[in-house]
Amino acid sequence: MMPSPATATPTTRRPTLMSLSKTLTTGVISLALFTALTGCGSDSVEDEGGSFFDEAKGPSRPSAKTLRDVQEFITGTGLPCDNLTDDEMAKGTPLDGFLGPAEQTSNPPEEADPWAIRKAGFCGETRSDTGGWLIYLPKDMKAFQENYRKLAREEAKKEGWTDQLAGGPYFFGADFVIDPTNEEASRTLLEAGMLLENCDPNFEAPESYRAEDALASGCVLTDYLLDPLDQ
Repeated sequence: MMPSPATATPTTRRPTLMSLSKTLTTGVISLALFTALTGCGSDSVEDEGGSFFDEAKGPSRPSAKTLRDVQEFITGTGLPCDNLTDDEMAKGTPLDGFLGPAEQTSNPPEEADPWAIRKAGFCGETRSDTGGWLIYLPKDMKAFQENYRKLAREEAKKEGWTDQLAGGPYFFGADFVIDPTNEEASRTLLEAGMLLENCDPNFEAPESYRAEDALASGCVLTDYLLDPLDQ
């Protein structure tokens, strides 16, 4: 009788340092890919310039705390913003000067500023082809937007100038406002994330354009610039 072969005993393979390293590397890569795809549960994405934007709402409006900061923002879009000044009588500034009451000599001031402007300035050249940029740093953005809505509605009621309701001259950042003397040359500001206030109750932003609630009730902020031929 032939002896039966011995039953083979299964052996347990111990993981080597190399196999552990490969497993850990694969796990890290998988986690990185998952994080990139999901955005860690957020829709915020960072672009090449380091600015964050919400994929659902579009780029965040730019922020600037000083007149110099706004100047840097404007020049960063490729538009000229030379000779920055806070003197509304300086050469090249618009004849109408800045928004709000003139410099008060009485103390306290006789008239409150309905625009709630903390600081105003100008850069560029009014008479040039590109124009210039009136810059406002409101201390109360809601008050600024509400005062614009009030004036736009008054103009629409008295004069029938509904174009003011559909989109005024002011471009809004997160905490600053720009009033360009050449609106057509300022489309670049919309591409850079600024928005216009639109108080037309019948306005609906065309497809692919942004529209979000303004601080002034009944108005929206949009990157849609109404064509003069449509007014």
